[in-house]
Amino acid sequence: MKMNRFTVSRLARHFGFGLAILCAASAGAFAQGLPQEEHGFVTRFGVLTVDEVKVLQFNGRPLEPVITGNNSLSLGEPMRVGATDIVLVTDNGGTACPCLYYFVTVSKSGAKATPSFGTCGEITDVKTVGRSISVVMPGYLGPFEPAKERRAAQRQRHVFIFRDGVVKERPK
Repeated sequence: MKMNRFTVSRLARHFGFGLAILCAASAGAFAQGLPQEEHGFVTRFGVLTVDEVKVLQFNGRPLEPVITGNNSLSLGEPMRVGATDIVLVTDNGGTACPCLYYFVTVSKSGAKATPSFGTCGEITDVKTVGRSISVVMPGYLGPFEPAKERRAAQRQRHVFIFRDGVVKERPK
């Protein structure tokens, strides 16, 4: 099933944004023909999985430094960038910070993760442009902050750029 922005927005209208993104990610994985493990993905260089205590592993061993999920870890579809596979990992948290993210670069020499990044908001767009990946998300303030400030944060647009193993937020 080919997903485009129209399909995702139509799914979001009927089923909610989170389910629409999940459907789009699943369809993308099947379209790529990449095998998916029960809790992970097969890359060209090995298998990324999440174990029973929410630790991210590559070929059965924890990454260094260890990445442990708050409530859970979700693995995105591997993206091919040159001689590497890049996986966007979501650390699903609680109400104070629902999501943080990591990029994991997988190559012949192993797997390496970036430090966590993000605003705690959900990603609204991911694009691969050449050897870079851009991630867009709104600002986020938790439910214990004033409603006016939360709405202002949600109107903010934050763009993070991943290139050559490094994530930087694009200046506003």
